[in-house]
Amino acid sequence: MRLKALLIVAFLAVGFVANAQFNFPEDPEQRSEAQTLWTLFDDSYKQGNYEAAKAPLEKLITKFPKLSTSVYINGIKVWHEAFDAAKDDATKQAAADKVMQLYQMRYDNFPGEESEVIDRQAIHAFQYYYKDADKTDYILDLFKKTYELKGNDAFYPVGRYYMNAASLAFARKTGITDEEILGIYDRCTEHIDYQIAKAKAGNKSTKRYTQIKEFIDSKLADLNLIDCAFITEKLVPEFQQNPNDAELANKIFAFAYTGGCTDEAWFTQAAEVVFTSSPNYGVGYMLGVKFGADKEFDKSKEYFLKSVELTDDNTDKGKALKQIAATERIQENYSEARKFALQAIEVDPTLKEDMYTMIGDMVMASSSCDKLQSQVDDRARFIAAYDYYAAAGNAAKMSQAKAQFPTIGDIFTANKEEGQTIQVGCWIQKSVKLQRRPE
Repeated sequence: MRLKALLIVAFLAVGFVANAQFNFPEDPEQRSEAQTLWTLFDDSYKQGNYEAAKAPLEKLITKFPKLSTSVYINGIKVWHEAFDAAKDDATKQAAADKVMQLYQMRYDNFPGEESEVIDRQAIHAFQYYYKDADKTDYILDLFKKTYELKGNDAFYPVGRYYMNAASLAFARKTGITDEEILGIYDRCTEHIDYQIAKAKAGNKSTKRYTQIKEFIDSKLADLNLIDCAFITEKLVPEFQQNPNDAELANKIFAFAYTGGCTDEAWFTQAAEVVFTSSPNYGVGYMLGVKFGADKEFDKSKEYFLKSVELTDDNTDKGKALKQIAATERIQENYSEARKFALQAIEVDPTLKEDMYTMIGDMVMASSSCDKLQSQVDDRARFIAAYDYYAAAGNAAKMSQAKAQFPTIGDIFTANKEEGQTIQVGCWIQKSVKLQRRPE
């Protein structure tokens, strides 16, 4: 009964297989055998009984290798599932080798098919063999041929796997050169950039493509092949032509850290584009430091202020506010410096000693505030400095300030008394209790 049912199915399938471009033998007996084997295989395949499908599949590819591409398409699925389900390395190896054999047989028996599916084969090869160092060159050759045959129309994840394979080749010291890896990187980048542009043109999400692009960049960065010369020669000219290209700016920014090129002018320019496209505390803080070092104080303050707004972490807020205070001090904007120093203390009390000490130092250095009319009035600022040092808990600085207090003679001459409240003017604007210098 089973045989009869299969023959009926085979008969009914004649119309279908003709439409599916099957090449059945002219000889009736061989034709019948081929139809029966196909039905056995296809029946098991469609039911998900892949184990049962293996025997008729093997007979089909042995006796009728040119029957149909469907034999290989579905046969690869059968053995790929066997690879995934295998519990031991030997079984996995056998399944992987069978998949590769089926790909090759498809190419041998159906000219032109290699350019259709070699990208899938290359990805399968990586998934099967990436742990096998002896297969590294084989995998690389498949990816190289993939781009030769399919170009930028290759399956979009190809670049991810190819760059990963190149990274493995480098780690395994297979003889792959730095130039070859950079060439692979360029090819993978060109491919994924094409796919991103294509997605954008079709108003589709680019998320999965940009993730691959980031992976490709990170793999190259991990190899530590990037130096200043590479960035300057390969990336900076393009950036100069497209100074608002956020993706390129991000790449330059990331690679510059690896290559040690953070002092270059183009790095700062790239960092500004990165910050504009994706504002974040770290980049903003770094730009604040860089512009401060270059004495571009207005831009430095601008980026530190933006950084404060971009974080909820009080330690980070305090760190940026402390930098603004220091910048204002350098410019001798002492009142502004004190304002930001006090804000820094407010958000991060651990900065209390540094900030109050800094304010005290500014007061001590403010000789321009002296009116040179009264020793008591002029030296009162040292009492203000003392109070700030006391708030900082800085005993050494307190002692230095105290040594500059007015003498008891100065207080008497000015017709004032110890403990009397007096106002310190200028930018200091602070009330202090009059104290005399230690004898």
